[in-house]
Amino acid sequence: MTDFPPPAPGRPLAAGLGWIRSRISNAFVLREGSQVYLIDSGWSERTGVIRSRFAQAGVPVENVTHILLTHQHPDHMGGAAYLRWMAEAQVICHRLDAGAVEGTAPRVGPWIGRALLRSHPVKVDRKVEDGDTIGPFTVIHLPGHTPGSVAYYHKERRILFSGDAVVTRPGGVALASKFATYDPERAIDSLQKLARLDIAVLLSGHGPPLTQDVSRGLTRLVERYSHFEPPRLWTLAGPEGLPETHPKG
Repeated sequence: MTDFPPPAPGRPLAAGLGWIRSRISNAFVLREGSQVYLIDSGWSERTGVIRSRFAQAGVPVENVTHILLTHQHPDHMGGAAYLRWMAEAQVICHRLDAGAVEGTAPRVGPWIGRALLRSHPVKVDRKVEDGDTIGPFTVIHLPGHTPGSVAYYHKERRILFSGDAVVTRPGGVALASKFATYDPERAIDSLQKLARLDIAVLLSGHGPPLTQDVSRGLTRLVERYSHFEPPRLWTLAGPEGLPETHPKG
């Protein structure tokens, strides 16, 4: 008899894989064996949508073992501190975004985003680099949207969790807004790395899952920007707090 992974919280996408969609951004859950991976933690510091989807699936949120952050923006790391205290999960992000996530270094992004969305800092348990592995995932460093933007690639299942390095639209892919991107030129360069991957399913930080012609869509996006000369936007917001303050306080 074949052993199927238990259902994952959120909208089912594949065996053990669920999509948790909020008004602002996406989070994803992958269950493999005893490990529960949460890719991005939403925008809400109290993680209302995430906790609700876990409850609906009958899965205790305390079962989360790893919180994989694709980048430092608050709509992707907002609930990490709360979940780390709730689940005692490992928080993982790229070394170059770790200071902003921990609240000890400036955060990059538009000032309007800082005014509308704030995030509680959280201690990073593991600071990764390009090519590192976490369970079934390989870290793909894709600087541009932020200095430490990454994707998490499940090579065996050909699934890419891209964060905001590339986002999806109905029927295609696009770059994130230049107004929310730290270095648009490097963001375009990073597309070429993505276009070389064998991807069957693209799960981005914004937009619906993409399962058709992923590689072709990425190649076309690279071609579209091959002669584009983008502006550089270097926007900084100051540190937001201390990493060890309690998120429930």
